[in-house]
Amino acid sequence: MFKAWLRFSGLILVFVCSVQVYAQRPRCATGSVMEQFFQMRPAERIEFEKRQQSFQRRFEIARRLKQEGVQQRVQSIITIPVVVHIVMDNPNLVTDEQVQSQLDALNADYAGENLDAVNVPAAFASVFGKSQIRFCLAQRTPGGTATNGIIRKTSLTTSTPGSNDPIKRNVTGGADGWDVSKYLNIWVCKMTDNNDLGYTFMPGLSGISESDIGLVTAYHAFGTMGTATAPFNKGRTATHEIGHFFNLWHIWGDNQCVASCSDSDFVDDTPNQSTCTYGTPSFPTTDICTNNAPGIMFMNFMDYVNDGAMYMFTQGQVERMELALATLDDRKSLLTSNGCEPPVLYNNDARLNSVSPNNSIIYCSGSVQPSVSITNLGTQPLTSIRLNVSVDGAAPVTSQVNLSLPTLQTVTITAPALNVSPGHHTLKVFTSLPNGVADQQTNNDTLTTLFSALAHLDASVMEGFETNFNGWGVDNNSDIVSYNPTKVTNAAYNGSASIKYNSFNYTLYGRESRLVSPRVNIPADADSVKITFWRAAAQLNSVHSDTLDVLYSVDCGQSFVSVYKRSGIALNTNNIITSSEYIPASDHWIADTIDITQQIAGLHPDVIVTFRMINGYGNNIYLDDVNIYSVRLPNALKEKGLTISPNPTSGIINIRHYPTTSGLQGITVYSSTGQLVFKEQYNGGFQAPNFTQVNLWNQASGIYIVRLVYADRVVTRKILKMN
Repeated sequence: MFKAWLRFSGLILVFVCSVQVYAQRPRCATGSVMEQFFQMRPAERIEFEKRQQSFQRRFEIARRLKQEGVQQRVQSIITIPVVVHIVMDNPNLVTDEQVQSQLDALNADYAGENLDAVNVPAAFASVFGKSQIRFCLAQRTPGGTATNGIIRKTSLTTSTPGSNDPIKRNVTGGADGWDVSKYLNIWVCKMTDNNDLGYTFMPGLSGISESDIGLVTAYHAFGTMGTATAPFNKGRTATHEIGHFFNLWHIWGDNQCVASCSDSDFVDDTPNQSTCTYGTPSFPTTDICTNNAPGIMFMNFMDYVNDGAMYMFTQGQVERMELALATLDDRKSLLTSNGCEPPVLYNNDARLNSVSPNNSIIYCSGSVQPSVSITNLGTQPLTSIRLNVSVDGAAPVTSQVNLSLPTLQTVTITAPALNVSPGHHTLKVFTSLPNGVADQQTNNDTLTTLFSALAHLDASVMEGFETNFNGWGVDNNSDIVSYNPTKVTNAAYNGSASIKYNSFNYTLYGRESRLVSPRVNIPADADSVKITFWRAAAQLNSVHSDTLDVLYSVDCGQSFVSVYKRSGIALNTNNIITSSEYIPASDHWIADTIDITQQIAGLHPDVIVTFRMINGYGNNIYLDDVNIYSVRLPNALKEKGLTISPNPTSGIINIRHYPTTSGLQGITVYSSTGQLVFKEQYNGGFQAPNFTQVNLWNQASGIYIVRLVYADRVVTRKILKMN
């Protein structure tokens, strides 16, 4: 399907059409993610085309030399190390055997040794391609330790094809790829759009993040068994996408199923084809571009037919992939990777993989009981190991654990519980003496993390964050500890410090950052329970904004109920929109009060309150002077419905109503000589507050008359003021 290289400039137009057509019967999202990338970075399109033109010239020379009898192909087998990241709510659904079935399918397809190659029509047999490219599951990690090349992560994150795909990043619930210069990363997952089967970025994109390089496949189109589901259960999605990874275009050309006879896949031994093909066509199939037998090559791995209907590359496609691997800067380093070479194994080597708690909160316990994941990297079965746990740098507590763990297998073990005080703590865990002898590789034995233990308070919480706010908890659900809410001293409503949610510097869409209060006792006879706080917030722009959500728990953090949620302009203070990092001025602060009396008072003995920020690519949010308190009203007030106190007073009069001020129209205070010293009117449908304070500090000593006017009565009280 070779055309003059000037046709490559058509890429600028045809990619634009990809989304509309692709949405009808999709299979591969590579075209659409490339177009999205170019729309965000127009200059990259020009540079990409220049690189592709240069590559095409080299490819045409190599093809001409082959026709002249000069051998240009790779002479020896090339083995590419593959690491498979399975990121799903249940990653164990994709078994090791299923992963191996995909590797087997790739090796057969790229070698031209797939069993269904016998179906290649005789008319295409002369161009049937067999490459020297093979694949192995990685045998060593980037750090040089042994691995089976399979990483599993439990997560609800799904793939959204494109740059910054959350499935490819730990911080968004996915999994970071391994060194792309040494490994082909494959992510197996659920796709946000169930019609997508997979995608990759083609080589030659200088502006792409290394984190985006690799292949994503839907879990139901991966391998040949297990979760692989017909008609996509022969591993051909990965075969197809790796073709793109090595610079192959779709068989019909550089567009997304737009009917045209002038587009090209830039390979001269594939017939000209109008558009993509689906399902299981019968041979021969012709179209307007190739209207005579043998017709189009729908059985090519770079078309869209069902897995069982595709079974060949051409010689030109093979040579194009091998040339890309040998010459393109962002692919050729794979040739020298040692990822397929097993590392030197020691007899006794245990690796500490992870520890829990990890940047998390202990809600209602005075102890911490760490659990750790350990992999046996030694050649000998791991029968015992010593586990050492230290909190805040104290002498470690050790325990001996007996195991029966084969080589390269992983187990989770639990350490003895340790008492901890309320506050923020460091946790250090390290292993020693595998099988009773010295560990022969000690650089993978130690992990350090953070956790918070909540305090349990009998009194109200009043926190201005001027100190270290011990007894409060901080955490987040990304893998970045510094995304936690932090104390800052460059902004405050009162005093010199406040709490900052740093959304400006951490664009972690949908990730939560949490500040959690101590557990606060609520008296059984509390008449009201309230949360008050001051906030300052700004928007980055009119489109993106974060959310502040306040929740309470009455079951030690097992469940939470939201009682306050604001985002966008409702959260913004003083209508501030700024593309710079937001630091509030003194007049930017707004007070909020949340009444949780109906949910808590008389029903629950304690409450925990969480202030949760949900990242929406917005700007910073600040909190200060948080108060969580309950109020018990005087019995006299509850009996009479009204108190005016103290009497005598040195200057302040408190007027309280219970349970409501319904009917109150006004309050006046007169001196004994009839001078009006205080007046408050309530009309226009506005109900008076239950609590009113009158300040007589600047008034002379003597008798004052407090007069309350209701719709149906007038109440008068005498108050003595004494200096």
